[in-house]
Formats: sequence, structure tokens, C-alpha cells
Amino acid sequence: MQFLRNTDVYMHYNSNYYRLHVQNISFSQTFKQEGSKKKTLHSTSSLIEGSTINEANPASIEMELLMVDEGSAYQHKPLELLLTNSGDTLQTFDLYVDASTADESSRKMYKIETCVFTNGAFNISREGVMTVDLSAEGSKVSRINYSSFSVGSYNAGPTYVANPTVKVTVDGTVLENVIAVALEVQNDIEWRENNTVQNALAVTGAGNSTFPTSFVLKQRDVAGNITTYIGTQDSDLQAWKESIAIRIQAGLSAGNDQLDAQLTPCSFTNRVDTTEIFTQGYDFRMIGSPTNLDDLFTY
Repeated sequence: MQFLRNTDVYMHYNSNYYRLHVQNISFSQTFKQEGSKKKTLHSTSSLIEGSTINEANPASIEMELLMVDEGSAYQHKPLELLLTNSGDTLQTFDLYVDASTADESSRKMYKIETCVFTNGAFNISREGVMTVDLSAEGSKVSRINYSSFSVGSYNAGPTYVANPTVKVTVDGTVLENVIAVALEVQNDIEWRENNTVQNALAVTGAGNSTFPTSFVLKQRDVAGNITTYIGTQDSDLQAWKESIAIRIQAGLSAGNDQLDAQLTPCSFTNRVDTTEIFTQGYDFRMIGSPTNLDDLFTY
């Protein structure tokens, strides 16, 4: 039997293996199935369509990564791959998911090839553990024999960033009474068409189906929301601004940030939310195009 609670996750990038502390992980891959009509003038009773399957959709991956306080950057390697681009492409990696505790002779694990991060949502709240919800896509999911990996700097007992100190600066002003911050990075990718007539004719089963192999980065978006109680600091209430800087710092204490996002230039719109306690929300997005988004983040 395989249980999610036993699962270990490894990322293989640039000839190195990184074991990741994740809260949850899920993945799946489907095949494209096209119907083919069988009803003809000579066979009017063939009412049920046939099926043609020779191509796979990109694999989808979801995982929740824990933000930690440690000298080694291995746990935050996924953030580097989420943020760093080279022109219109992103770095790829392979993912290994080991969900078994069986003897090595019968132990199986899962490999997801040519993965790329498409979305990262930072969950920053004054209560709870700081995490990042990561989405990725990959070329192929396969079940393979168990392998052990040398992960070097893996820390089995890291310090998680719980109940972080949060500091948000908007257009040079430090906001008071910040309740929560949401920050999201989106990579809009498009997988290149890979199914040719020759490939389709060669398919005999799932093992040699046509799988996606390459992609192009079409667009990137950085956006989020800041929620604060309404107090004496209300100059932005029901207002908007453009071409301003927004800085988000969160960590175990002031001066010990596990995330420092210096986003510029940005725009925001501000709105009132009339709940039991009146709050205001800044909906912001970055409107600049840095050569490398990773240069704006420290983690």
C-alpha cells in the first residue's frame, strides 16, 4: 500500500537532487481521446463512436512548500526556478515522488519528467506557517523502480516560519495594522505541438504515446492583495495609484526576512470592506518587465 503521509519528494535539477519539505502533493496526467464516427451508409447501426488515443496531455502537479529559516537554500530551490527566466523560457526539472515503504526489491516510485513551474502563491498571514502553493506542468509521468538519492544538505528538522512578522511598504509608506498579504506569480506557458503523422502511426500503446516535450513562456504576471484594518492611516482609501513601489517583507522577526519582495513599478486600487471590523484592501499588480524576476526577490 502507498500512503500520502509516507511520501518523500525529490527535485532533480542541474545534476543535483533536492529533497523538499512539502505539506501536500498531487499529480496526474491524462491522454487525449478523440472520437471517430463509425456510422456509414452501409453500416447505419454503428451508432457508438470509435476511439483514437495516441497523445498525452501535459502532466499537472500541485504542491504546498514550507518556507523555512536555514542557511542552505535547497528548500527554496523551487522558488528560484519559479522566478528565474531566460528570455521566453524557464528552467525545467524532474520530480520524483516516493510514496512507498516496501522493501527495495519491490519498491516503486513516480517520476515526472521535464517539469516547469507555472504558478506560485505565497501565503503570508500573521498566524500560521508561511507556505507557497506551487503549480507545475510536466512532460511525462511514469512509475519506476526505487532509487536512493544523495541530497547532501537536506535538513530533517528545519525551523518553519510560523506566525511571521509582516512589513508592507506601499509608495514609501509602511502600512499599519496589516492582517494578511497574498502574493502570486504566474507563468503562462504554451506547450509546442508535438504530434505528427509519423508519431501517431508509431503509437502502439501508452508507453510510446506522443508526450509534450517543449514549451514557450508567453507571459508573466505578479499580483496580489494586502488587507489592513482601517485606522488613522487612510490616505489611500478608495483611491488608486500607478508606477509606485511595493515591498513585502515577512519572516521570523524584524531583520530576519524569509521573503523580501521588492516590486517596482506597480499599480494598485483600494477598496473598503464593511465586515464586523472595517478593513481596506489593496489589489496590486506589477506593471514593469524586469529582465529576471528573481532579482526582485530575496528568500
